[in-house]
Amino acid sequence: MPMQDHHDALRISRRGFLGSSALTAAAAPILAAWSIPSSFAGPLADTRSDAAAGANSEFLQSAISAARWIRSAERQDANGIYWLPEPDHPEKLRTVSAPNTIYSGSAGTVLFFLQLAHATGDGAYLDTARRGADHLAASWRDLADKPGDGLLSGPGLNLSLYGGLAGLAFALNETGKATGNDDYRRAAKEATEYIQEAAKPAGAGLEWSGAPGVAADGAIVLYLLYAADEFGEHRYLTTAQRAADRILQRADTAPKGGLSWRGFPPFPGLPKDAYFPNFEGGTAGVAYVLARVSRAINDPKYLDAARKGALHLQSIATVRGDAALIPYRFPDLTDVYYLGFCHGPAGTARTFYELHRLTRDPDYQQWTDRLAQGVLQSGIPEAQTAGYWNVVCQCCGSAAVVDLFVGLWAASGRPDYLAFAQRVARQLVSRGSNLDGKGTRWYQAWTRVKPWEVSAETGYSIGAAGVGAALLHVHLATQGKYAAVHLPDNPFPNLRQA
Repeated sequence: MPMQDHHDALRISRRGFLGSSALTAAAAPILAAWSIPSSFAGPLADTRSDAAAGANSEFLQSAISAARWIRSAERQDANGIYWLPEPDHPEKLRTVSAPNTIYSGSAGTVLFFLQLAHATGDGAYLDTARRGADHLAASWRDLADKPGDGLLSGPGLNLSLYGGLAGLAFALNETGKATGNDDYRRAAKEATEYIQEAAKPAGAGLEWSGAPGVAADGAIVLYLLYAADEFGEHRYLTTAQRAADRILQRADTAPKGGLSWRGFPPFPGLPKDAYFPNFEGGTAGVAYVLARVSRAINDPKYLDAARKGALHLQSIATVRGDAALIPYRFPDLTDVYYLGFCHGPAGTARTFYELHRLTRDPDYQQWTDRLAQGVLQSGIPEAQTAGYWNVVCQCCGSAAVVDLFVGLWAASGRPDYLAFAQRVARQLVSRGSNLDGKGTRWYQAWTRVKPWEVSAETGYSIGAAGVGAALLHVHLATQGKYAAVHLPDNPFPNLRQA
């Protein structure tokens, strides 16, 4: 998620470029050489490595150890339990997002314990999720009528999926389904009604924050599509459609063709013309939202806009052979490539995958695979590239890469994708720390602006809960029993059996 990173000392060199590849109507620049180790000169073999089976139990044990560390940060009050976001600094009750949200708060941790209970069959983990959900149900109004906390601050962002009420409601509803306790679902419905009523008329439609990105109004739309199905409320679908109408109005015509969106207004300290094209704050995420709306209501105008967004992404992609990546930021950091969910292919591949599901256009399947190859040929996890170094989390690091390749495997059955997910997961396990015996946590330089500042958090998008969830996913996939709780912005199958 970091929006204010600066990587002057870490730019990927453009020397040695080989020339253009005519992969789209507009010529695209070629990927720089990424110092790929000699042991990785292309796609992985179509068989699982010998070490993967033995490592699989390590994936599960590492997730369990992460849960033990998270539990060491547990606190209780009259409403239930919650977790300190950064236990090394117990005075902090919040870091990036509010205490009861998905990004760095308790809602995401509840989702982790739900999945751990499923993976292990241990009812104690389900009880932990239940007690965490009690606290969410009692505290959801703390997010109402307040600006967003932390990095994602501003009116309306308190209702978003990762940093706000939509994510809390999602966690409550999923807990209700897992436990059979309808009280959680009723609380989720109440919170959803608040989101529904908070939509404000704007232009041709509705909005909450006025920012169309997935970290803002875009994911509220995705949550309402989910809620319309879960609660049988057509009103939520209508609100999602009207918000999509407003998003359509916010499109810009891209210079090389297609449409683009700025997911957020300019952040302080950034160039006024700063543009993030990828999933969380840019065109890729907005195009995905519009594609999902088109699927839900069968209206081609949203699909047409989504396709134009994809055309823009193709026109700015950096391409080498069968691999592609989309730069982190324009106009100043076009030679830095994030690989995670927020600003990299772990998020942006979702857009092309969803467009292929909708249209069956093989070009979108090819671009999904191209973005995957961009990761495969980057040299990670052994190499630490400019957009990947010392970061392990679901937002922008290794856990996001693991879940991308597990998702691609779940959709395609390709063993090379699962093998790469296992490979990254093994490296992820190796980076865990448990020096005090309290359990495994991961220290990372999340912002990368000050590489000497590292922290270990408990939450989902930025901490051990999300890392543990990724390890559970690859563990279950290797066992032939894959099952995951997917947030509303994830289009990949959440089940695949052997």
